[in-house]
Amino acid sequence: MAFGVFMMRKTISSKHKIIHFSSEELFFSLNYSKNVLLEQFKTAESHYDFLKNKSKDLLEIKLENHCIPNTLIKIDEVLNESNNNYKLASINFSQHYNQDLFKGRISIVQKKPNIIDLIIQLSVKWDDNIPKKILLKFPFLVSLTKHKQFLKPGYVFDQNQSIKKGSWNFHEYPPATIADTTSKVAVGIEFFDQFPWQSNYNLGMHKAISKEGFEKYEAEVQLTEELSDVVVMRIYSSSKGRNEVFKLWKENTRNRYDLRKYFKRKLRWIQNNYLQHFTFAYGKEAFDYKNNKFKINKIIEEGKEFGGYDSIIFWHQYPRLGLDNSNQWELYRYLPEDYQSIKKIVDICHSNNIKFFIPFKPWDVRSNESLDMHAQLLEKFIYQTNIDGFFLDTMSSLPESFLRIKNKFPSFEFCSEGTPKEQRQIEDLTSSWDQIGNIRRNFKVEVEANMFRFVFPEHPLNLVSRWSVGSDKDSIIKRAVFNGTGLVIWQDVFGCWLPFSKKQKQQIKELKNLLVKFHNCFFGNNSVPLIETLSKGIICNEFSDNSLNEKIYSIYNFSSKKITGQLINIDSISDCKPIQIYGKSSGINIKKTQNVTSLCGVIESKEVILIHIDFN
Repeated sequence: MAFGVFMMRKTISSKHKIIHFSSEELFFSLNYSKNVLLEQFKTAESHYDFLKNKSKDLLEIKLENHCIPNTLIKIDEVLNESNNNYKLASINFSQHYNQDLFKGRISIVQKKPNIIDLIIQLSVKWDDNIPKKILLKFPFLVSLTKHKQFLKPGYVFDQNQSIKKGSWNFHEYPPATIADTTSKVAVGIEFFDQFPWQSNYNLGMHKAISKEGFEKYEAEVQLTEELSDVVVMRIYSSSKGRNEVFKLWKENTRNRYDLRKYFKRKLRWIQNNYLQHFTFAYGKEAFDYKNNKFKINKIIEEGKEFGGYDSIIFWHQYPRLGLDNSNQWELYRYLPEDYQSIKKIVDICHSNNIKFFIPFKPWDVRSNESLDMHAQLLEKFIYQTNIDGFFLDTMSSLPESFLRIKNKFPSFEFCSEGTPKEQRQIEDLTSSWDQIGNIRRNFKVEVEANMFRFVFPEHPLNLVSRWSVGSDKDSIIKRAVFNGTGLVIWQDVFGCWLPFSKKQKQQIKELKNLLVKFHNCFFGNNSVPLIETLSKGIICNEFSDNSLNEKIYSIYNFSSKKITGQLINIDSISDCKPIQIYGKSSGINIKKTQNVTSLCGVIESKEVILIHIDFN
């Protein structure tokens, strides 16, 4: 959309002072005749008002448990300007309460066609220079969150109720959304938090809006005499529904990251690391106590039942650490042939096209050691053994001391136990686990969408839930299928033998074969989690290659009943043939009505299926 289509104007009459702001999808207005109200928040085409035609204060200030009346607001300046790069409207106001003076600025900025920023800035001058407690409330947001079509990030509608079916574990939160079901216009609301250490910046609202009881939310701020950002609300709009809003947000989010390390030629192998074996070195699965040697060939052979391992984590230190004064590196001397044991195992793995990792224990770094020292030892170890990677136990970040390893060994990979949460770590740490549940006891594994996996598809997430058995192991596999991710095969949990069944092994093998065959589709940048469905009781992810020529839909029936009928709409009016590539036969077929193409079929309770469509 060219900025020429964009309209912004200021209208002032004798009775009302209003700023109108609009794009192709969205129209809203600020009324500043008495205080500052969000007067309209409408779809541009159908004029559907998400506020239900009820004006709402943008802001309420609470000082030491006393609400400051918004009738005390004085409008100081109104700015309305534009050029070829942006559109801007702002309202400067002041508010005296007793002897204290509050100042603020409310700004609306558009730099991109479908993205608008609403920015609230505040300052205060204390009468006696002694700060008081300040709490903020946002009535307009409360009104939007109460809308019947409001969805918190990671939630879907089911039986007219919203339920959580998505998870994320990084500081970037997907937008909450509201939609007009008549016009298909959807609006995303994001409180991005690039600088979480700033006490006033967005005030944890990205978390608060995702929880129950947002209408009671009060945010504490520490203001100075200089204006500071307290709310930066980013508004996304699309005439193509919630799925497109997610794509807009994802593109905008990814543009802030430097992801070049993922595409370095010598590191690309990690993106094909679908199956990883956790090899407990001294368990009976891995060690032949009679002949005092590791059964690496046996492990590799047994791995073929799962589809073949792509990598191995050789775990030999814990729980042996602490039995004497040996540190984690010195314990390699206890192996049957010292370091040569590792070198021989690595050679065997490489001859079978399997990568080899050793673990790092940050909790064993002694007071007389440093991370630089451990980096030096790792460098020496790589030269001695030709290992391929370092598993960062209990960690979700890559220490700077290890960065030089990447420079010296371009193909060397780091894999963390926890998913990275901050920008630099996501850029530097290019693989991790998706670990589910409490590590100390069994845990019910939920089949839900991993949002991180869809935002950064180039970052491999291998799913693991170490203590799960029986039906929970089935759920692990279903979750991996639903999200299109690999797995960690961990059967010997420090001496507790928790194997996969023959049937489960076959299911994992099927999944790996599909991940290999349809890699570009599963890990394409156009994939969207939790797309809108046509039947209650199901959730669906859409995987798509970068060209949009083919798609895979993962559909899960989380209800207790068999579901029959229309499942999802497909954005195509051309002829296409769906092929079921995973799960129990579901009689999948296409139904066309006017310009809408629907995918229909039968899905049994607690079953997940994969449907492939080639649009060529």
